[in-house]
Amino acid sequence: MPTPPPFPVSAAASRRAFLAGGLGVAALALAGCVPDKAPGPTTSPTGTPAPAVKKFRLGTAANPATLDPAVSGDNETFRITRQIFEGLIGVDRETGAPIPLLATDWISSPDRLQYTFILRRDVKFHDGTDFNAEAVVANFQRWAALPKDAKADSDQGFNQVFRYSESLPKLPDSIPAPKPVKGTDGQETVDPQLEAAHLAEVQRLENLREQLKSNPFIGASTGASASYFGSIKTAGTHTVVLTLRRPITGLIEALTLPGLAIASPKALAAAATDSGHVSSLSTHPVGTGPYAFASWDDNTVEVARFDEYWDAAAFAGNPEAPTLVSFRETSTPAKRLGELRRGDIDGFDMVTVTGLRELVREGKLIVQRDPFSVAYMGMNQQNKWLAKPEFRQAVAHSIDRQKIIDAYYISGTKEARGFLPASLGVKPSDTYFGPDLQRAKALLVEAGYDGSPIPFLYPLNISRAYLPLPELIYAELSRQLATAGIVIEPIPMDWTDGYVSRVRSGTTAGLHLLGFNGGYRDPDDFLGGIFSDTNKQFGYNSPILQAQILLARSIPGGEERVNAYQDISRTLAEDLPALPLVFPISGLAFNDTVRNYPSSPVLDEVFSDVKLNNK
Repeated sequence: MPTPPPFPVSAAASRRAFLAGGLGVAALALAGCVPDKAPGPTTSPTGTPAPAVKKFRLGTAANPATLDPAVSGDNETFRITRQIFEGLIGVDRETGAPIPLLATDWISSPDRLQYTFILRRDVKFHDGTDFNAEAVVANFQRWAALPKDAKADSDQGFNQVFRYSESLPKLPDSIPAPKPVKGTDGQETVDPQLEAAHLAEVQRLENLREQLKSNPFIGASTGASASYFGSIKTAGTHTVVLTLRRPITGLIEALTLPGLAIASPKALAAAATDSGHVSSLSTHPVGTGPYAFASWDDNTVEVARFDEYWDAAAFAGNPEAPTLVSFRETSTPAKRLGELRRGDIDGFDMVTVTGLRELVREGKLIVQRDPFSVAYMGMNQQNKWLAKPEFRQAVAHSIDRQKIIDAYYISGTKEARGFLPASLGVKPSDTYFGPDLQRAKALLVEAGYDGSPIPFLYPLNISRAYLPLPELIYAELSRQLATAGIVIEPIPMDWTDGYVSRVRSGTTAGLHLLGFNGGYRDPDDFLGGIFSDTNKQFGYNSPILQAQILLARSIPGGEERVNAYQDISRTLAEDLPALPLVFPISGLAFNDTVRNYPSSPVLDEVFSDVKLNNK
């Protein structure tokens, strides 16, 4: 049966209209009509009026690299594929809790190693293929067999949930004891605090070693040694059984991720039509969702209402839903704002603080998303200076996060003292390197810093929920670092030229800007998504951290699991592979053609819930 999420979820509605700076409620009192360019009713061959085309045009920050969600890490891809594809489990729009979707029910075995899913009947893919148990198995088999490079490009999918390509961490045999220091009396002694910390580290190492022994993976693996995936088999036309090698407490929540959407087996078997793509889905996606792929022309993707959609009530209950949706690349904030004002688009994502007040004054509808992403500044320890803890601490003490929030983020954005949003119920570590310019300068002296330039990689021509204005955010960060005495070598790179791949490859050993948008309400999504097997991004290889993450994700929901994630947060705060910056509020803007937009913190925004104003 469906189970509640293992961590507390805010009951507040996630699609309320957002007003900033006390500008009043006028932005919500909107009336209007459908888009000017939407065609009106036409006459069918029988002489009866055909339904009017209700077109919804959304400006997006970038063109998708692919329309195959299984091999993507891009939210611009997922924004589109969520309209076309569906997974076994859906997301409640108000609470974020898992709900039935293509699976109507599920049963877990007492040992949490086997899940039986009862599948929805009378569902067809957009190509007419029947949805059934064989289709689900075909998708899982395809995900497991994806080439290594395709797995590396994937995010919020099979490899992330089942850790299919990860190996068991190799814990160190011992932890070096602190060295004695000669005092003023000539005697060598060990700092009692360092000695106590060392004993605690030794005890933690032994505890982790024992836990790994007592909680082994069960059965053979078709992937690497730390793969959680055992097998998936049909148990009838509309029943599948998924077997794990180790429990995943957040499994049902994780199955809501867009990278685990079910594609047509017929489409899976088709060869890729374009070079450089691993599947035909990359350019011709086929799912079971409320909208079917229509076209992709340069910087515009269109999807059209699927009249044979299994959930007839989705459109019958919302006659104001769009019948045609156009996703149009509008790369800069100024361009998005201009196109909205001209009526070229009906709305856009990634509202920036610089345009927010103008939009509200103009009577535009501003819809917020509750914060469920984190921006961070990575510190790759392959750089000889960033390899020194004192230098990384100096970097952290140089940064005043609140100044960045005040200048570049929407009101309500919070400083991040860890990588987990407050809604997940895990307190941040007490270890905190707040803004302290004098301490930063002292640590630079302690590290022996000689003024060598530190490369700082940052993206151009993109807006993300966690980085709405990356060029300006970089400029402020570099200014603050320079004030402390750290010399920066700027390395700008266009987002669409492979920025994320370059960051994750670790080929630029220095500082970098990136972030993570949560896909489901479980701390493993953030900590596993950012730090599981990502030592190249940070030049940081910690078997202890890997063991902590591995063990925590199997602990049943409750106090013990919360404590385990607090321990992980403490490890990250002390090792400081990256500096968390902010938990941002993000927002969307719409003209008067739009009455309601179903915003979601996890970006599960399906446009059959959009309401367009009638003429």
